[in-house]
Amino acid sequence: MKNCLGIEIGHYRVKIAYMEHGELQTYVSERLETENQTDMKVYAELIKDVLKENNIPVLECKCFYKNEETADIIKKVEENIKYPVIVKPINLGSSVGIVVAKNSEELEEAIEDAFTYARKILIEKAIENLKEVNCSVLGDYEECNASECEELEKTSDILSYEDKYISGGKKTGGAKQSMNAGVLKLPANISKEQKEQIQSLAKETFKILGCTGVIRIDFLIDEETNKIYVNEVNTIPGCLSFHLWRETGTMYTDLLDKEIELALKRNREEQNMTFSFDTNVLEGYANGLQGGKGMKM
Repeated sequence: MKNCLGIEIGHYRVKIAYMEHGELQTYVSERLETENQTDMKVYAELIKDVLKENNIPVLECKCFYKNEETADIIKKVEENIKYPVIVKPINLGSSVGIVVAKNSEELEEAIEDAFTYARKILIEKAIENLKEVNCSVLGDYEECNASECEELEKTSDILSYEDKYISGGKKTGGAKQSMNAGVLKLPANISKEQKEQIQSLAKETFKILGCTGVIRIDFLIDEETNKIYVNEVNTIPGCLSFHLWRETGTMYTDLLDKEIELALKRNREEQNMTFSFDTNVLEGYANGLQGGKGMKM
């Protein structure tokens, strides 16, 4: 089918890779002359380094490319991260291709599987007694607010694609509910202190990364130590994470109005910025090229 922009949209099962890492959104934004906001999952390792430098708690991780030897990857992981670990294709979401490995044999299999989905993979430390919590942030560099927190229930070591899109649909009776409505606790079953810490970390992360509009940040809680880690930043959350804002009394129309207001504000600011200036710095080089002898171009 085609949408109103005349862009051919294939079946979701075929195009999921392009949807999840922001390629489709980039395609549309370039044609609408709006901001190119590719999903931050593509830059996961770099983002974690930036957050770590700013004292935001993140788990140890490393990225690897498909041309690297599997044995070398395993050696680096065992030296720097230790088991258990999570292996993720860098450009996907919805838990596709994500596997927990508890030894070298499982890690080898997980690496080979992940590379069938992407040229680049991320391997990070896995939390064994894990609770996953999400929080949305809305605003810009001047002011931002955090939403209610939700908790994700899982049927195995990690929240799977089936947990998100299949089992949830069965529990809630089909498409009238959100795809993962059957695996959410909203609000999250966490203490007041944990909720406040997550909301504070969410807003700090939002500002450190220079985000604008609405995003969703996924957090990991180690239930043994009660430590909270920033896991992933989703700059293009499904349905603008409205269900998290509804819990704060925000209507969908209000959320859209705020998004539009922020976009217009950003556009006004950029129109008043200087992106070029007059200079004759290259004039001397141009004259030299014209007068030079024997110069190869």
